[in-house]
Amino acid sequence: MIDANADAAKILGDMDISVVYIRPDSFTRLPAVSYYALTEQGGFYCDNEEWIQDCTIQLDIWAKSPEECGALACRVNDRMEKNGYHRRMSMDVPSGRDGVCHKTMRFIKQFVL
Repeated sequence: MIDANADAAKILGDMDISVVYIRPDSFTRLPAVSYYALTEQGGFYCDNEEWIQDCTIQLDIWAKSPEECGALACRVNDRMEKNGYHRRMSMDVPSGRDGVCHKTMRFIKQFVL
């Protein structure tokens, strides 16, 4: 089994922004990206062994403005695609009372084990 969280952390870890698991504790240090494995499952089996693992990673972009949020989403998308992920969806999440801009993204990847 491949730990998709560790893979995402490695890909995003050297960005010049806050990168956190699941959700930022506070929104004082923006922009930020949060990540977590939405699904990790067997994708192909042969001779009772898993040969391919399918993974879906959920990424959330948190920023002070829609422009900053969109620009960061493009940077994140490029990084993920350069590392073998494919974007399944991306959507803006309506702002709450705090005024933080939020975009959610999902990426898929197949790992050959």
